[in-house]
This record gives sequence, structure tokens and C-alpha cells, in this order.
Amino acid sequence: GFERFVLSRVRDTCILRTNRKARDFARPELFTRAFQPATSHSQFRHMTRERSSMSRLLLAVGLCGTCAAYAPTGSPRPRRGLVVRRAEDRAEQIKKLNDMFYGTSTTTTDAAGDASTDAASAADDAADPLSDLPLWRVQWNALPGERQVYNVHVPHYTALFEKLVRGPKPWYFGHILLPGGSANLRIPKYALPDGPEATTLGTVMECLAVERRTDGCLVVVSQGVGRFRVRDVKRTLPHDVVDASWVLDKEEGDHEAWRAFEFGPGGVKLSSTSAEVAELSPLRLDRAPVQSGIVVEEMAEPVDDDTASDDVEQRVWDAVAVDGGLLEQILMADGTPAEQAKIRLPPSLLALKPEAAPDAWPTARRRLRLSFAVPAALGLVDVAEGRQGLLEAGSTADR
Repeated sequence: GFERFVLSRVRDTCILRTNRKARDFARPELFTRAFQPATSHSQFRHMTRERSSMSRLLLAVGLCGTCAAYAPTGSPRPRRGLVVRRAEDRAEQIKKLNDMFYGTSTTTTDAAGDASTDAASAADDAADPLSDLPLWRVQWNALPGERQVYNVHVPHYTALFEKLVRGPKPWYFGHILLPGGSANLRIPKYALPDGPEATTLGTVMECLAVERRTDGCLVVVSQGVGRFRVRDVKRTLPHDVVDASWVLDKEEGDHEAWRAFEFGPGGVKLSSTSAEVAELSPLRLDRAPVQSGIVVEEMAEPVDDDTASDDVEQRVWDAVAVDGGLLEQILMADGTPAEQAKIRLPPSLLALKPEAAPDAWPTARRRLRLSFAVPAALGLVDVAEGRQGLLEAGSTADR
């Protein structure tokens, strides 16, 4: 009777334990079989082994119960802080290793010739930032004026951004469509620049902020600042680096003069645990246009009339209002309160309305920005082929 009393208490204790092995020992048939009378010599030996195992289990449960009884309650677990500190130390070690690996070689005292060559190369890159453009080839597209947040975890692209942010600003890279992403990066038909299914026109992105997570991943905030075309491939390892040229509509005019004004850096809050990013890059009203002389590829032939007329633009805004009103009705029909169902357009999109735009901003450039901003903010087209069609369009009117 005493053995069965202890046995029931042990079994109840084991069932409450989270240890999988203890729960296995707590099966009822095991306890019942262990204390049945033996009817044969072989069964006696088998029961002896099970009772021996049961004795060890009783000892283990007794020790666990004793430790639990004397354990302090309500106090913080010291190992948790230790794990956090170790994670922070590991992140700091990774950063130091990256600084050593991606640092320039111009600081060595025995490489003066190489240093002068690197300095000349850097000056050339500053004059033409697309002459050495690293590529981010993924299975979706970005549009000029759009903000995107990347979770970078594959090694060749973490290397891209680790090196990019250690160079001079602006931190430009190319976002270009690759069906299937990195899995098709080395497939010959997708090889740049002459692969039969390779996409050669994409969006020039400016990296605004990078946050390194404790697991080694990078969170990258970027915004589109224009379009580019691949002219030649310079390197393919660890990622593609190309020589590219800007691609412009005929009505864009001097794009360099307006880039700092049209693609401001504001609206980004990035921390180790969260990211708050505006959907579209804001206008930077304090930046006055400057002239430039960079040669670009022009997408369209000259036009005689105003193809992006006031009437066309007004129809765009009317369509946005109709779609927004329809969505509000759907939300309210689903039980959403009217105030919460109200569709609020991004401020950067509302700033593109004729009455809100600065007088000095050319109408053609404002409409060009609008032709990308509306589908980017409202998600009107497929993020892969649909957006590729917008990028390939030769004029604002076509988009």
C-alpha cells in the first residue's frame, strides 16, 4: 500500500514535469506492470530491471522536488541577462570583423601607387555613380520615388550592403527584377547583360539607413531615385556589379538638377526592433536645383503636344478618389467604424497635386513623379511584371 501511494504521487509529479523522458516513465501501464507479481523467471528479471529504473526515477524526482522547494521565487533568471550580453558581444564582434574585412587597403604604407589609383577610381565613381553599380536582383520591382525595407540575410547581399555603406555617399545600388530570386542568379538564361531572359532595366536605389540585427541579418531602408540600364558587367562575385546609364523620359529635362529636391531622406525611423518608414520619399523644399551635364539614355522621341494634359492628370486623381471611396464603403460594410475606415493618402502623394506643388517645380516632372507614385502607393499593378511594364514605358502619358 505504501509503495502504491508513493507510486501515485511520483506519477502525478512526473506528469506535471515538462521533461519528455519523465512523462514517458509516467505511463500508467509501466507502473502497473512494474508492481505485478512475477509468474516466471524471465518476467522476474524483467520486473527487476524496471524496478531498478523506477528507483532511479524516484531519486531523480526527489532531487528535483527538493531543488524546486528551495529555489528562490520571483527573482530574475541570471542566465537570461548573460545570454543578452553574449548576443550583444557577438554583434559587436561581427561589426568589428566586418570593419576589418571591408575596410579600404589605401592605408597601408607600402602601397602608395595603389592608393593613388584607388583615389582616382573613387573620383571617377563620384563623377558617374552608375559606373560601378552593385545589383540587388530579386523577384519583385521597385519604382522611382518608392520606399522599400529589405531584410537582407543571404551572404552575397549582406556583403553588398556592408561594403556599400562604408563608401562615400550617395549609396546607390541597382534594384532589378530576377524571377526566382537568388536561386536563379547563376542560371545562364538570366545572366547579364545578354541572357535571353535577363532583365536589364531597373531602378536606381539610394540606401538611406542600415540596421544590423544580432542574428547577422541587415535591415536596409532604400528609396528609388531613377531608372537605369545595364551596359556591361564588371564583376559577378560575390554579387553582380555593372556599368550602367540613367534612363529618362524625354520630358524629364535635367534630372540631376531636381534629384535632391524630389527624393528627400526624411520619414525613416529604424531601430534594432522596429522600422517606421514613409511609403514615398518626401519633397525636400530646402534644396534648390543645380545644373549637371551627365549623358543619359532617352526613352521617347520628342512630342509636339502635351500628352500628359491637365485632363489626363485630373482623371488620375478622380480614379484615386473613386477607388478610395469604394474601399471605405467595403470597410464600413464589414463593420469598421467610419472614422477608422477613412482612407488617408500618404502626404508625399498629396504633395504631388497641382495646388500643393511648389510653383518652381516643372509640371512635366511633377506628372512624371505622379505616374510612378500612384501605383507605388496604392498597389495597383503586379509587383513583378506589372511594375516592369511601368519602368519600360517611354513616357509619362504611357504610364
